[in-house]
Amino acid sequence: RCNLLWSAPKTLMIGWVDTIRICVIRKRSQIELQTRDVTEYLVDPVYTFQTEYFISGLGPLDDQLVLLGVPKVCDPELGKAQRPVLMVADYKDCEFCELSTDSLNIRGYEEYSCNDYYLDILLEENRFFIVSPKDIVIASPLDIDDKVKWLTENSRFEKAITVLEEVGGKCANHSVVTVGVKYLDHLMSEHLYEEAAILCTRICKNDKVLWENLILKFAEVKQLRAISVYVPKTPEQALSSEIYELIFYEYLNEDPPGFLKIVQDWNPALYKTGVIINKVLERL
Repeated sequence: RCNLLWSAPKTLMIGWVDTIRICVIRKRSQIELQTRDVTEYLVDPVYTFQTEYFISGLGPLDDQLVLLGVPKVCDPELGKAQRPVLMVADYKDCEFCELSTDSLNIRGYEEYSCNDYYLDILLEENRFFIVSPKDIVIASPLDIDDKVKWLTENSRFEKAITVLEEVGGKCANHSVVTVGVKYLDHLMSEHLYEEAAILCTRICKNDKVLWENLILKFAEVKQLRAISVYVPKTPEQALSSEIYELIFYEYLNEDPPGFLKIVQDWNPALYKTGVIINKVLERL
């Protein structure tokens, strides 16, 4: 079944089989009208995306897209249809980016196809009605906490942090710091130490205690050199001298030329020079 929906006065959403097409109705230029025998308006396809689902319905949600669909592949164990899903996705910049997907517990779904479901919308309230032969399910948008939770559970940390930054850095149960630390742990588990170090500047800002706690994570895996470039070094933001000394020790043991460079570049007021001199003498 072809699904047609006007998401705006001049924007038409089309869902056909497994493909979504977003079209804009535009008026032809005077040159086109004068040189060719054509209609005054045309349908201009702006975005086209193929999905993993047979499409049962489409709908707009602010600047995003809601899709009701059925997985193309049958359940491998039962050989019957899988549960229908309700997906929210971004579709700007020529990319189709899934934000959330919920499997719906519809009675008798094993016997239904995509044409047995229908999606209706109450735009004023952002409510979506999923209609099947035996059930009607009402869906409404996630709040910020739900959205961040889903993103973090699906390892979409970057997007979760961006969502939080857009609302001031925190919501009821999440913050840029809590999600950022989870993201940091994820990056370090993947040995992406440079990316993890850059992330510290984004989540720590002027929080000295947080800086020191996260730097110790790098110390545990002998990757202080990765974060040394980003560690605060101004007098106003200076951390405890022990933190800088840990970085010196690692350079001294693992990268002597790098040790010499930071000795030349860093303000001696950041650390205890006597402690560093003693370590150098021990190594000689």
